[in-house]
Order: sequence, then C-alpha cells, then structure tokens
Amino acid sequence: MPKYTMQHIHLFSRDAIAAGKFYADAFGAKTKEATTWQGLARCDMNIGGLTVLISTIEGDAQETAADRNAQLGINHFGVRVDDMDECYKDLTAKGVIFTSEPHEFRGAKIAFIEGPDRVSIEIVEY
Repeated sequence: MPKYTMQHIHLFSRDAIAAGKFYADAFGAKTKEATTWQGLARCDMNIGGLTVLISTIEGDAQETAADRNAQLGINHFGVRVDDMDECYKDLTAKGVIFTSEPHEFRGAKIAFIEGPDRVSIEIVEY
C-alpha cells in the first residue's frame, strides 16, 4: 500500500483574505495571497506545517447548518498548543470567541473557538 500523508485542508469563505488575517493574528499563521481558478481572492497559509487553503466564493453558497455537528463536510480542524491557559488568555485578549471553554477530555485539555465563516477550530493540549 502506498504511504499517504496529509497535504492540505481547503476552506471556502466570503472573504479569504480577511479569513487568512484571522488565522495569522490568532495563531501566527504564515499567509500568502493567491487567486482561485475563477480569479477570486485566495489565501494560502501554513499553520505549524499544515497547509490550509482558503478560497473566496461568490453567489448562492449554502450557509452551514445551525448545528455544526449536523452538517456534512469539515466539522473542525485542530491546533495543538503547549499551554492551554496561556492560549486561552492570548486568544481571549484578541477577541476570539470560545464556543467551548477549556476542559479535560480523555487525558487532554481541549476547547473550541469559532473562526471566520463559522469554521470550528479545536484547541488541544496534551
């Protein structure tokens, strides 16, 4: 069997550049502006070695379900931290919204925040 490795995650946004700015400000992501094949703005970024592409979309895009756990597609992605308490203080000071406060879960500390376009982001310390 061939070896498979994660190459990227691709997100859609109404404003890819603004979304990229959120990730750069919140997590120190390295971002680079690009364009989609339709000529719309795209943000290519790297968060701790993971490539995340954010494409701007226009038109009649469907909004996500009211309950993000009842929709298909990406449910969330995770960002690992060394110190959850420090992370919580840092992100709270930046105005980031926590949808789930830090708590113990299966030997780790986890929390969830809301990113641009209602993207759910898990913060994990283990």
